[in-house]
Amino acid sequence: MSSKKIITVLGATGNQGGSVITALLAHPEIASQYSIRGVTRDTTKPSAQKLLAKGVEPIKADLNDPSSLQAAFHGAFAVFAVTNYWETMSKSTEIAQGKNVVDAAIATGVKHLIISSLPNVTALTNGALSNVEHFDSKAEVSDYAEAQKHKTSMWVTHFMPGYFMQNLKSTINKDPATGASMMTIPWDATSTQIPLIDIVSDAGKYVAGALVLGAGADGARIQAVSQWATPNEVASTVTEVTGDKVTFLEVPKDVWEGYLPLPPHAKTELGENMILIKDYSYYGNDAPAKQHEHNKYVEAIPGQSLTSLEDFVKAEF
Repeated sequence: MSSKKIITVLGATGNQGGSVITALLAHPEIASQYSIRGVTRDTTKPSAQKLLAKGVEPIKADLNDPSSLQAAFHGAFAVFAVTNYWETMSKSTEIAQGKNVVDAAIATGVKHLIISSLPNVTALTNGALSNVEHFDSKAEVSDYAEAQKHKTSMWVTHFMPGYFMQNLKSTINKDPATGASMMTIPWDATSTQIPLIDIVSDAGKYVAGALVLGAGADGARIQAVSQWATPNEVASTVTEVTGDKVTFLEVPKDVWEGYLPLPPHAKTELGENMILIKDYSYYGNDAPAKQHEHNKYVEAIPGQSLTSLEDFVKAEF
């Protein structure tokens, strides 16, 4: 019988879960201590079979099915959990799914639950931005986990990723009149600080560090950022790396929302999301100055380093 601890990773074939698995397997000491169980909704898909080839045990579970979650968590020391608001665009559904995860973790005696979470925007902005549901729903699940964890002395860590670098490319478009490359968002060119994260490369580095720190990460709300940058810095980096001159242009929130091919409530939600970055630095106005306090989770594992914006653009643009 294996003496390894088990970590169950939800969303194992997605960006965040996949990043966690990659980070865990990249470090021999962690890999020697943990067996990885990768949760997917369909274990017959090629993406799930690739997990098996990496030494990960694929297991089927559904966030809407508590009994399947309990089966996936059975015997696990740790769980990494991620939910996807955009699949249903329903705040209540994401909250229910997150609570299912917490309840299953408690029912099966999981010692360390690491939740992919986000700040409560309504609270952070004193109600000024009250429609960023994909943040507030995750924050409510985090609060629920904190309220319930005493039942089994479970450690809970809240992994809060920033703005995905993977989304940057879609913000740069050709001006139909001039052909110039423009980055148009309701941000200030020089004062807005964007909390960029390479979600594929760096999410797992934060989570692996939290796993290693164990009780030292209990209750932590980790602002997971690869690099803070202004819109002008993003535009100049893309220009320097690609040779294609990109100019940043601030546009009003309502104009930007008009570009989005989404239902009205989703336009409003994402518009407020952009204002959260502009006016509240995503996590709160003191967040950039406090980033070094959160980087300790990456630094907990020797040899781990975060992806720079320049390196990301070189690889992906």
